[in-house]
Amino acid sequence: QDAGIGWKHTNYRTGRAAIARSRELVLQSIITVANYEYILAFMFNQAGELTYEVRATGILSTQPIDDGIEVPWGTIVHPGVLAAHHQHIFSLRVDPMIDGHANRLVYDEAHAMPRSDFNPHGTGYTVKETLVEQSSGLDLDFDVNRTFKIQNAAVRNPVNGKPVAYKIHAPPFQKMISDKDSFNYKRAEFADRNIYAVKYRDDELFSGGKYTNQSRGGTGVRSWAERKENIVDDDLVVFVQFGINHVPRIEDFPVMPCEILKVTFKPVNFFDKNPAIDVPPSTQDFNKSTLVTEQHKQPSVEGKIEANGCVSCEAPSSKL
Repeated sequence: QDAGIGWKHTNYRTGRAAIARSRELVLQSIITVANYEYILAFMFNQAGELTYEVRATGILSTQPIDDGIEVPWGTIVHPGVLAAHHQHIFSLRVDPMIDGHANRLVYDEAHAMPRSDFNPHGTGYTVKETLVEQSSGLDLDFDVNRTFKIQNAAVRNPVNGKPVAYKIHAPPFQKMISDKDSFNYKRAEFADRNIYAVKYRDDELFSGGKYTNQSRGGTGVRSWAERKENIVDDDLVVFVQFGINHVPRIEDFPVMPCEILKVTFKPVNFFDKNPAIDVPPSTQDFNKSTLVTEQHKQPSVEGKIEANGCVSCEAPSSKL
């Protein structure tokens, strides 16, 4: 499917622009879980990126409520109809093979450089990489832009010598609110961390355990992580958590518009250039876009693809 602009640049000196649209391959499935529908899609684009998209829709789980009564744990979405607050927490299992099975998990953090002669204005910052050595549960930290990457340290990029990797972009979410002694918390072992990393074992496929709804705990990813096994340059598995704290609104009734969540995996030093650089430039025959204003005072230029595949640009005649 068309995914909008893939890349674009306008040369501010000449006013010439180059633009290519992105195309995505979408592999989608839909499941109905009682009152809810979950639309699950793997989306592959031309820049070597993978996005896992979840759309939550369906109908709210409701109960009757007397007129004139309000409660702090739900929303009245229709006269006499109460929709309770609830959470949707998803766990995505990633069994990576970044140029081989011997992978590792690291995370980057950005930290301010101290003011100095080298950094006289105090605007510089550095990025520190930390290796995750043992199976464990970890969290995002947006104050330092903590970003997790799955690397293959044995394969290096030919341009800068860095390990080939894919980084994980996951949205923030409120961890499970249920009491730690509740069966909800004990069963959903994945719901208390953004990331879990464990060593691969056969038959450990489900982060909540094989029989989640019958579980008393101790059979999911939290328990696996407590083994503290080595996961450096080994066959590791990463579980990525994300979710919605759903405080219902009237607009969710009677059928809920899609609530969209995305986790994206982006290549880091995996390719030797932008892999989408060879996507043909798009043309107005397809775009059919309309210029509304030229506030930047630069002339617009339309690129034309010649018969030999070259792109030529012709500036329109001046209006002055």
